[in-house]
Order: sequence, then structure tokens, then C-alpha cells
Amino acid sequence: MDFFKRYSAIGASQQQSSTETIQRLADRIETSTLPEDRRAAVLSLKGLSREYKKDVGEAALTALLNILKEEHEDQQLPKAVLETLTNLCTRTPPRGDSFDEKVERGDPVADTFAQRVLDYDHDMVSIFLGLLGEADFHVRYYTVQLLGTLHLYAGEILQNRVMVSPTGVGRLVDLLSDQRDIIRNEGIQLLIAMTESNADIQKIVAFESAFDLLLGIVNEEGGVRGNIIVQDCLQLLHNLLNYNVSNQNLFRETSGIQRLPDLLITDPSQTAAGQGGNQPFDADEDMEWTAQHARNMLVVLDIIRMLIQPGNTNTESNQTAMQQYGLIPPLLQLALSSEAPSSVRAQALYSIGDTIRSHQANQNLFQRILITAASDDEADDTGAKAIPEPAIVIVIRLSVGKRPANVPASEYYIVRSAAAYLVQAYVGSNPDAQLALAATLTPPGDTDNSTEPEQHQSAGSLVVSVLLDWNETGREDVWRVWFASLLLSTIIYDNVECKEQALRISLGDESKGEDIIPLINELMSQARQATQQGADVRVSVSLLSLICVWLVGFPKGVSVILEESSNVTFLVEQINGSSGVNVLVQGVAAFALGLIYEFDVEADTSMSRDEIYPIISKRVGSDQLLIRVQRLRDSKEFQYAVGLAAGTHSNAYGGAPTEIFFDSVFTNMFKHHYESFRVAVRLGPSEAMANPNYAHLQGGGMMTSYAGTATPGSAPGTPALGGATLSRSASPAAPAPTGMAYSSLRDVNASGGLAESMVSRSELETLNAKLLEHESTIADLRRELAEASKSVQQTSNEYVSVDGGLVAQESELRIKFEAERDRQAAELSNLRDELSTVKAQLVEAQQKQSSSDGEKTANLEKSLSGLKIDIEQKEAQWNEQRSELQKKLANSEKQVVKAAAAVRNTNKKKEQQQASALENLEKEAKAKDEQISKLNAQIQELLEKTKDLDNANELKGRIAGLEKEQEDLLVYLADQDQQAKEHRAKLRKYGEDIPPSDDEAEDDDE
Repeated sequence: MDFFKRYSAIGASQQQSSTETIQRLADRIETSTLPEDRRAAVLSLKGLSREYKKDVGEAALTALLNILKEEHEDQQLPKAVLETLTNLCTRTPPRGDSFDEKVERGDPVADTFAQRVLDYDHDMVSIFLGLLGEADFHVRYYTVQLLGTLHLYAGEILQNRVMVSPTGVGRLVDLLSDQRDIIRNEGIQLLIAMTESNADIQKIVAFESAFDLLLGIVNEEGGVRGNIIVQDCLQLLHNLLNYNVSNQNLFRETSGIQRLPDLLITDPSQTAAGQGGNQPFDADEDMEWTAQHARNMLVVLDIIRMLIQPGNTNTESNQTAMQQYGLIPPLLQLALSSEAPSSVRAQALYSIGDTIRSHQANQNLFQRILITAASDDEADDTGAKAIPEPAIVIVIRLSVGKRPANVPASEYYIVRSAAAYLVQAYVGSNPDAQLALAATLTPPGDTDNSTEPEQHQSAGSLVVSVLLDWNETGREDVWRVWFASLLLSTIIYDNVECKEQALRISLGDESKGEDIIPLINELMSQARQATQQGADVRVSVSLLSLICVWLVGFPKGVSVILEESSNVTFLVEQINGSSGVNVLVQGVAAFALGLIYEFDVEADTSMSRDEIYPIISKRVGSDQLLIRVQRLRDSKEFQYAVGLAAGTHSNAYGGAPTEIFFDSVFTNMFKHHYESFRVAVRLGPSEAMANPNYAHLQGGGMMTSYAGTATPGSAPGTPALGGATLSRSASPAAPAPTGMAYSSLRDVNASGGLAESMVSRSELETLNAKLLEHESTIADLRRELAEASKSVQQTSNEYVSVDGGLVAQESELRIKFEAERDRQAAELSNLRDELSTVKAQLVEAQQKQSSSDGEKTANLEKSLSGLKIDIEQKEAQWNEQRSELQKKLANSEKQVVKAAAAVRNTNKKKEQQQASALENLEKEAKAKDEQISKLNAQIQELLEKTKDLDNANELKGRIAGLEKEQEDLLVYLADQDQQAKEHRAKLRKYGEDIPPSDDEAEDDDE
């Protein structure tokens, strides 16, 4: 108070500028000895630091930092200093800017002061971390705030200095257990920033029992239905697990996955629902959702998906743990909640798909789950009692069924996309699931009531009905047709049995005089109607894409589609259309026509290859056909679909993207079949049938030259996650074995017993490639020869009518032509000889292969049985070793955790001793520094004195002479005094009045 009185008196007597006032306050901090004066100066600077940040920082920053380095008893002083430093280092945006703009644009003044704080002393961060151990609320709170402010400016520098401190990260983790919510929340924010990209800090924080602390805070704050603090805790948990395999393993080993279902369950009655895999549970119990609840749930779902990313070594273990701890039922409950936001439902479906992808046990569990759920569309509520249905049926209904009336089609797209992704994950690497879904493919007319609601339709019947009724469903929501096409493509893709099952579906009642129309022909008819009526392009593209997937490697389907001649006419019209035809429809139509020609190998087909080839080569043109397909391949819509399937971009949280036209099944098939398609289209009918590459198709077998279906992330709108596919394909150039032969071949290949057979197969493929190349060259030469002959004939006819002056030119041209013809004939003869040689080699190779099949088979069976025994023995040994290693690993991890806790407790006990010892050392160091400075001053003085040592002897001599002269002078003066006394005495005798001298007066006094 005395300081403020003096300060007010000064202000009243003399007006000061802000700069002068700030400088006076800074000087007072350094010079004042009374704690009250220093505290008052700091508090005054704190008040001025917001408005006069630059002046305060330049004048007082060093003095403020020195205060923190000193030992003090007044807790108010460091609190005020920390708050002032926070004000100086906080970025202040210009007026009108938001907080995000402030962080992005920065503040040069604040950045400069933050850098000066870090550069002032390398131990400043250690001092700040030491202040975190103070019990005072304000000191701890403002220290956390200052560290967060410094991290915004120089996060990497701060992280490195925290790592250097022995107990730095531990002090930060201790903030999570602080009973004062404000400090705890600030600590969470600081840890979120520091663990975002630093793997070392992530590991240390995780081993400081951060998982238990964070999940405990989430439970205290009300679970996922809590406030933003729950979101911050979950975000920190996400940072600790993201791209950190060791932390993910620790999370699983410390029962972290076991606690995830509790975060998903909002109703305690759900805990026992569906745990057995075959118990129905009610998915219609909805609760009110808030925006914060949705954000919290999305972070939880992101954590779940992150733990089961494909390619990680612990993905399968995490999938198994999630199944054991009952994670799938609450995820289904969440996905089917009609009150939940679309983004939450979509992410729940994606999470289920990732959980069961390529995991046989989880797929079987999902297959057994029964659900009692109502439709999302309230208008469909007929009052009938809901009955339990398989979960896959409900999911397919989500993908292609009616949407809720209060949700826009563009927003509901992400739910449909996620449901389709789950279906693809269910059938991935699971041909039995494909067959089970294919068995449900029935036309709507097969039921007793063709107008039955969606809840009573089977999965396959619902998909077919949506495709056939596109005129109603497509105009209401085009994505219903699009996803129905995707699901049917997924069911039949790369599976001949499923394609045959779908081919048996026919429409029409023969008893009523209606024509029987196969489903594949009806789909082509629907595509023609959609094109003629100007429907959304996605309807035509999706239907034609489905037909293409159906036709690849399936000659029976080609034979059925050729029964209707208008199908080929429609495709040709679309390809040749010059105006009013979408380029995407043209491309898919061209690809479909090429597939029809390529796989038209049935003996009793309605149109033979000889009849289709002129249509392609003359009416359309082979080059024109390939150009249309090439333009489809290069289109931005197709490339977007390829990138979506590959995971280069995603739309998991947004609405329906305008670039989506093609599904992942079609794009995968197109990519793998494109090169063989180009070759097949250019081959003539006889050339193709003579080519061994297509011989296996003549019997109705399947060409398996492309990979599987449900690649993770292939569903539109989700990032690609890699992983296994549905591929059961063989080499593109070799006949694909089927049935038991395929299984045997796969087993033998797995054991390595067909090494010699694979060599002969490789040679056979090489010969086939050479044969195909020579046949193509011969065909080109024949066309060139025919064109040349035609040109010469025309030229000869023209020359007949010219005068005789051109006869010489005609003769010359004829000679050149004959020479060229002879050359081409010779080359053709050589090629034919080479072709015959290759064919002979091929026959010989086939004979050798067939003659040695019996002996090789016996040898292979013997080696296979031996290998199986060895494999079983090795597997048993490996299992034992693996179990022992797992036990050792678990014990070692527990010991590490215990050791880390023990070290942490020991460090806390020794911390005060170390701090006091450090302070004593600092005092001693200061005292030594003062002594050294004094000694240096004395040394300097001595050095200056040594400069006059050369004149010392001369000075001594002069001094001695002066002393001698002084003695002589004193003797002389003494004689003179004596004589003066005598003369004064004589004069007095003669009566002279002479006053006494000073010496005489002194003698008289004595």
C-alpha cells in the first residue's frame, strides 16, 4: 500500500507515459528489497501486460524470469509472474479475427517473447515442471496454462525439454489425478497437444497408467453422454493409440478393450442382450441425442476402428478380444437406433464391418444374431408385431430400404454406404455366406402378397424388388437402386454357383399367359427404360455395371442375354449415339457388348460369335468400342471410384458425393479384366476359339482372371483399410479348376508340392502368349494385304482411262506392289512355319504333361501326406513356444508396469532431497562466483603494480638521497634556531622588547 501511495503521489505531481511507468515498475522489481513492493510492481505489470504487451515484455521479461529462479516464501509473487508471462506469450488476434485465425496467423510479439522464455535458460522448462508440484492452486493452474501457451509456439522444443527432465512426463500425467477439475482439464488439453505426433511421449504417458486414469474420468463425467471433458479424454486416448502398436498391445493386455462396450451402452438393460449370439435384442429403444453425445460417440467408434486396421500384427487379436467381450451387440444397437445421428449410425456399421472382416469366428457370430427392430420409416409401421430377424437382413434393409421421412437422401447416404460395407465384410472370404444370400434371391411375385412391406421380405427379395421397381424407388431416392445393384454384384461376384442361382430367377406367370423373362434380361430392359425416360444417370450406370459383373467369366449368362436380340441393339445404339447419350453410359454399354462377344462360347447360343463380330467390327468398330471403354476408364467419375476403393479419399462423415457413379465391385472387376478384354475384342471368331486361353470357357467353366470382392474400404464413402478379399482366382492364362479339383490344387500349392507342375504350366503360358501374338500379327497382315489389293485394283481401273504417258508409272507401281506382295507372302509363310512349330511344341508339352500326371499325382500325394505330418508337428511345437512366449511377454510387461510405478514413487520421495541439494549447490556456486570475482580484481591490481617494478631501485635511491638531505636540513635548522635564541637573549639584555617565539612560548608552557 505504501508503494501505491507513493506511486499515486508521483502520478499526481508529474504525468508519466506508459513506457516510463512500465520501466519504473521493472526497475522496482530488480531493486526493491521489500516483498510487498516487488509484489505490487508485478501485479501492476500484470494489469498492463494485456494492453501494453510489447513494452512490458521488453522492459520486464528478464526480471520476471529471474523471480521464478529465486527461492521465495510469498506464493502470490510466482502466481502473478506466471500469469503475466502467460499474457505476454498468448497470441492476440486483430479485431474481428476468430481464435482459429489467431492461431494460424500468429502474433509476432507473443512469438518473440515465447522464444525468449525458452532461450533465456535451458532449465526454465524444468523450473515450470517443478512448479507443477506446488500445492498452491493458482501456481499450478497458471503453470499449466503457460506450458500450453508455449507449446502453441514451439511445441517440438518444449516436448524435447520435457523428455530430458527425469520426471517431466510424470508430472504432466499427475495432472490427470488432480482433484481440482480446472487443473485436471487444463492438463488434459496440454497432454492432447503433446501426444498428437510424438510417439515417445505417447509411450511414456501410456506406461504412467494414463489409460485407467482417462477411462476413470470418462466414467466420473457420465460416460459418452457427458460433457466436452469426456470428448477431451477420449481424444487423448485416441492420440495414445494412434499409429502406436506397442500402446495398442498395452491397451489390450490391460483390459482396455474389455471396457469399450461400457462406453457404447447407454441403457444398462442392454448388457445381456445378444451376448450369446443367438438371443434377440430390441434395437428400437432410442434415447435423446445431443450434439456433444454424438461427438463423444464418434471418437469412441474411431478408437474401435483404429484398433482393427488391416495390416497390423495385432488386428486379429483385437478382433478376437472384441468378440469375447461382447462388442458387436452394442454396436448393432447403436447402428439401428433411429434417433441416433446418421454419422454415428454409419460409423457403428463400419466398426462392425471391421470387426468381422476376414475373421471366421466373428462372421459366424454375426450370422447367428437375431434382432427385433422396426423400420426407420414410421410410415411403414403397420402395427404388426415385429419378429426377430437375422442381423444381415436388417443391415441389407438399411442399405436399400426406405429412408426415414425426416432425413434427407443425401444425408442418409452414409448410412446406406456403411450398411453395404458391412455386407461386403460379411461375405468377404466367406463363400458360404455368398451362397446363403444368393439362396434368398427371389422375385417379389413369388410371395403370397406382392405388396408386402419390407419387414417381411427376405434379403435377396428386397434387393431384387428395389432393382425392378426403380421407376418408383429411383425417383424417390436414387441411392436405393444404386446400392441394390452393389449388393447383388457383391453376392454374385467371382462365384459361379451364385451367378447360376441368380440366373434361375425369372419374372412372369406362365399360367396367366405372361412371358417368362429371366432376371438378367429384365435388368437390361429396365436399363433401357431408364435411359429412354431420362432418369438419373446412376440408374442406368448401376444396372449396366451389375450386368457386366454378372457376365464376366459366365458364358451361361451371355447365352441367356442373347436370347433377347433387343439387348444387343440397345447396347449398339448407346455406343453409336452421338448426342443425348451420357459418356458413362456409352462406356459401360461398350464394355458390356465386348464381354458378350468375349464370353459367347456356348454351343447353343442364340447369336454366335460369327454373328456378333461383324456388329463389333463394322457397325460399331473395334477401335470405336475400345475408345469408348478407354474414355470410361479415364473419366473423373471412374477414377474417383477407384480412389474411393483404394482409400485415397473418403466421405465417411459427409453427405452423398456428386462424383459417385461406380461401385467398388465393378471398378475392381474392370481393372483386373481390362487388358484381357482389349485383346479379346480384337480377335476374330475363329481366332478366339482356337486360342487355348479361351478353351476352358467352351464347357461353361469360369474365367477367374480378376480378384475378389469386398476389399476393406471398398464401400463408397469409407476409407480403404486393406485386408483380405473374396478372391479364389487362379492364373489368368491357365484354366481355373473347380470343385474338389480346385480344393486339392489349393492344398497342394500351399504345401509346395507342385513345384515341377508349376514350371510346366509357366512354359505353357509362355507358348500361349507367343501363339496369341503371332495370330494377331497374321490377322493384321491379312487386313493390310486385302486393303493393298483393293487399292491396286482401284488404281488399275483409273489408269485404263489415262493416256499412254502414265503407262510407265503404272508398270512401276505394279512392280513395287508385286515386290511388296512377295515380301509379305514370304513373311506370312515364315510366320505360319513358326506358328506350326509353336503349336507342335504346345501339343508336345501337353502330351508330356498328361503322360506324367499319374506318376506325379502319386508322388505329390506322398509328399503331401508327409508335409501335412511335418506341418502338424511344427504347428504343435510352435503353439507351445508361442504360448510360453506370450506368458513371458505378459509377465515382463506387468513387471515393466510395476517397475515404472516403483520408479515413479521413488522419484517423488527423492525429489525434495534433490531440489534442496540443488538449491544448496546453487548457493555455493554463487558464493564461489563472488570469491572468484574478488580474486580476479586483486589479480588485476597486482598486474598493474608490476608494471612499475623496473623503476623501483631508482626510486629507492632518490628516496635515500632525499632522506639524507632532509636530515642535513633538519640539523641546519636546529643550529639556526639555537643561534636565533642566543641573539634574542642578548638583545633582551640590552633592553630591547622582543616578543617570544613559538618555540619559546611552548617551552614556557611546559
